[in-house]
Amino acid sequence: KSGSDFLFPVIAQPIPASAMAPAMAAGVMRRAAVAGSLRRPAVGTANALKRGLTILATSPPTWRPAVARPGSLVGGQLLLRRNYLESADYAISVKSMEDPLRVLQFMAEHPDSDTRTHEAALRALGRLTNLQNYQQVVEDGRFHAILASLSSRLDDCDARMLSMVADATARFRTSTPELVELAQRLAEVVVRREDAFNPRNLANVAIALAIRGVRDVATVEFIKAEALKLIDDLEPSHCVVLLEAFRRWGIFDRQLVDLVVERMSDEVDRFTARDVVDAFAVISRLGLARGFLLRRLCTLSFENLRQFTPRELTKMAYSLAKLRFLAQGNIDDLADALAPELHRLMGSQITELLYALAMADGRHQIELARSLVGQYVADKKARPIQSLSSLIDFAWAVLALDLVEEFPEEFKSALADIFQRTPPQNRGPLMKLFDAICAIELQHQSLGITVPPVWRAACDDADRFEMDRLESSRLHNELVMRFDHLRGTANGTRWQLRMQRGMQCGPYRVDMLDEDSKICIDIETVSWPTSRKLKHRLLTELGYRPLRLEYWDWRRARTEEDQNIYLQREVTNLLEAQR
Repeated sequence: KSGSDFLFPVIAQPIPASAMAPAMAAGVMRRAAVAGSLRRPAVGTANALKRGLTILATSPPTWRPAVARPGSLVGGQLLLRRNYLESADYAISVKSMEDPLRVLQFMAEHPDSDTRTHEAALRALGRLTNLQNYQQVVEDGRFHAILASLSSRLDDCDARMLSMVADATARFRTSTPELVELAQRLAEVVVRREDAFNPRNLANVAIALAIRGVRDVATVEFIKAEALKLIDDLEPSHCVVLLEAFRRWGIFDRQLVDLVVERMSDEVDRFTARDVVDAFAVISRLGLARGFLLRRLCTLSFENLRQFTPRELTKMAYSLAKLRFLAQGNIDDLADALAPELHRLMGSQITELLYALAMADGRHQIELARSLVGQYVADKKARPIQSLSSLIDFAWAVLALDLVEEFPEEFKSALADIFQRTPPQNRGPLMKLFDAICAIELQHQSLGITVPPVWRAACDDADRFEMDRLESSRLHNELVMRFDHLRGTANGTRWQLRMQRGMQCGPYRVDMLDEDSKICIDIETVSWPTSRKLKHRLLTELGYRPLRLEYWDWRRARTEEDQNIYLQREVTNLLEAQR
């Protein structure tokens, strides 16, 4: 629009200046509030604004067309508009930068920029930092100045801006004291904004605070209360993010989880490919055995495999394998969908697919497994720094698929890279590695692999902690109750098992053991990170009679009679097969 569109509005009836002055003054102050945070008007301009307001308030109640004069109110409006445009230019400039040091320098030269520009700068820094420059950026005083400036302005931000700032803080690889301090300050402001957040903004705030480790009671209760209010408006992506936030907080709220899962089930037809992949991922990390939702999502996914990218397909396979919801037919479908782009997979994408093959016992796809091992080795040479989780997945999968003898040097190299690092806090990788260590000691001593004591202790502790936790679960109690009264006949001989929980069998602990018959039972629960097939193969060599009970088979036996029939059949088949 031309300048005259703003300077000379058309008014049909004269309006008294005394009535118009307060409205125009309020408009000027609102515009000044927007532009003032970017750059304060010069003293002469401020005086001109005051003179213009005074003239409006004291002039006679007759209308005269406005004329733009230097120093008049109209000139002040143009300056404010120019400042607003300058603010937008600052934010766009920051977003377009490709060097984090340039962003820091720009913000140091414009410390009075508005909140939007500061948020854009923080987001840009989160995007531009990598392993090489991360420490340099987060330890820079200019970075700390950006965080401090944002922290001082949070009280004046609306819900949308609070959500954007929270999302920007979550873009950094690790937490620093300054980032945590900003997140805590953000949480203090957020909990005072009841009913202010829409579903998207609430989900962004929740996951950002969870990532930065802010989990005080007031914050968690506020997020829960607001989520329950908005439950009917949540979209699939919001549901996934909220579940992930509470998982990171280490809080399992059954009421919220049940409502969110129900909402996801109702909205299955609105899931995008990314929503499906993220849903499988968070459900597998939580160990949620929600068969109805999983069946609907799997039906949707495998009918539309061509809609997924190769990266999404590997993530989906990885999650479904952990949930024990990946059949061998599904493996074939995924392999066919991935075949044209298989050579483009890299790093953890390769090991996730290899892990899925091992979990689903995909030995009929052994040529694919061999190809993936070779591809990972080549990628490891090209990019020597691989994530710890991908190295552990590779080592466990090679053992589970019985490929160690074909790739001994590659296997040893992966373990050497693992043992050079510090054991993680996450028990999942440690439990996978516990299986690998036991297999090495029982089956592959000739490789001459030495396990560092610190790694052995960490893996032992992880396995023992999880076994103790599951020993008192409702599922295990159900099984013990059924075995107390279970009897059967195998090979013309009556049998009855006296099961004891958490017994030691060689280097392993098993869920249940009958010492007389040496029958040991493990349940393939969705929360355990590895299949028990590798473990049971080694227990068989030690003289035990292992039996795996599939979680989903057990859940299909809904009545006590069905459960007794299922257990009796499985034990009888085991005894008759090993006579």
